[in-house]
Amino acid sequence: MPIMLTNSGVESAGTNIPATLCTLNDAWTEWLRGSKFPIAFFGDSTVDGANTTDWTANTLGADNLSPNAFSKKLEDLLSLATGNDSLRIYNAGFSGKTGRWAVTILEEQFGETSAYHDVKMIGIGFGINDRLGFEDEKAYRDGFKGYIEHIIHWCYDKGIQPFLLTTQASVEPGVMTQYAEAYPMRTSGHIDSVANEVKRELARAYGLQLIDMNRFTESFLLYSSISTQRIISDRLHFGDIGHQYEAEVLFAHISPRTLVADGYTKIDYSSQKVTDSVPEDWLTMPEEPADRFKVYVDHTKEDTADMLIFSSWVFVNAKRMLTLKAFRGSSPDTYVRVNGKTARLAEAETVLGQLDLGLYKLEVFTGASDKADFKGFILE
Repeated sequence: MPIMLTNSGVESAGTNIPATLCTLNDAWTEWLRGSKFPIAFFGDSTVDGANTTDWTANTLGADNLSPNAFSKKLEDLLSLATGNDSLRIYNAGFSGKTGRWAVTILEEQFGETSAYHDVKMIGIGFGINDRLGFEDEKAYRDGFKGYIEHIIHWCYDKGIQPFLLTTQASVEPGVMTQYAEAYPMRTSGHIDSVANEVKRELARAYGLQLIDMNRFTESFLLYSSISTQRIISDRLHFGDIGHQYEAEVLFAHISPRTLVADGYTKIDYSSQKVTDSVPEDWLTMPEEPADRFKVYVDHTKEDTADMLIFSSWVFVNAKRMLTLKAFRGSSPDTYVRVNGKTARLAEAETVLGQLDLGLYKLEVFTGASDKADFKGFILE
């Protein structure tokens, strides 16, 4: 998941680049400590969640808790992963708004009188509606770049760490007939080739972390088994399913313990991103492996209590469905949960089904047995 760009106050093109105040990994470790450490996502209706169930339009300076917007879904996932119910992800999306507008309301939205006054990091979006306010691509580029730079500098002046988000993908290959004359740049291509390129350039210039949401949401539209109609019914705004996926993309970038699978992937006790495990001294590493697993657990415990013996967060980022298989030794009591859904391992090799694009929590339990017996998972 290539997002990391950092700096240490270097100078570029004669401009002093502010030193990094914190990173998304700082946020993660603060949350593990139990801190609130709020992060805001600042953008337009695609951030606000305007096409999601029970959506409520944002009000400047107020807390927005639209339940199916990606910000709330991300907060729930992060709380589950860290065990921290105090952490906050702020929804600072505003329907129909632009970078030009954003620079005028920064104090009102994030200043001392705002519900979001304690924000530590701001993910800067915008760029979709901005294409409608300029006469050509060059004006769009220069104007939008200036607005985003203004927000970046404002953040640093206030002791807030900015980072950048490319825009959610849309289905606008050509201009809608009724807008062809008035808005000739109303296409997906204009957004990505101008606004998103500006963000990529600014991420490099300022050493900012950037999450390329456009690339991931485009892949979701292209390769997910879910119909485009269900993802983005109006061709511009993701609905509930799309916002859930966006939350999962963001989780995979923020949580450093997320394993990314884009094809054949083996997940076992030698995987470096395992979340829960048995004690190291319970493991077996045979001199000559008998199968695809070179390390596994085959241990007799002191009791028959059901025990969690393995867990991992996995983000599937493949161009097709991946088949998930689980492997055990001799114990018929071992079972797994995939996103909370239980499946018994009836055989030494059990096919658990196909995984679409998105985030999965894999957990393995002993069952009511004195045997801790598990080898690993394979996605292919």
